[in-house]
Amino acid sequence: MPTPSRDTRPREVVVLTGVVLLEALVLAGAALRLVWSLLFEEPLTVGGTVFLAAVFAGGALWLLRVGRGLWRGFRWPRAAALVVQLFLLVLAYPLLRSGQWAPGLATAVPALVVLVLLFRPGVLAWTSRTVR
Repeated sequence: MPTPSRDTRPREVVVLTGVVLLEALVLAGAALRLVWSLLFEEPLTVGGTVFLAAVFAGGALWLLRVGRGLWRGFRWPRAAALVVQLFLLVLAYPLLRSGQWAPGLATAVPALVVLVLLFRPGVLAWTSRTVR
């Protein structure tokens, strides 16, 4: 197997970044759905819905930043991505335990993929570069 040069982005980084950006897209969609419910439906609480929409939008922007950092090869996004995936697994566990397989797996599988990819040698090498 040929060794990739220092300027060649490993495939694992491409997949890792894609999954993180997909998670950001899902969070942004959830935020937009909450804004939709504020404008055109009657939410349970207006304050709670506004707060949750802001948290989701902020999380989506943060994940976009993390994905960009991983793509560019910075070290700091690894820790941020790790923490987000652990939170997603914590959210997926009760869903799976209660028999809600579709949302549980949709939450757990991408998180597990990211957790595995974060520790692959190619990702570690790419995100530990000294020259950008």
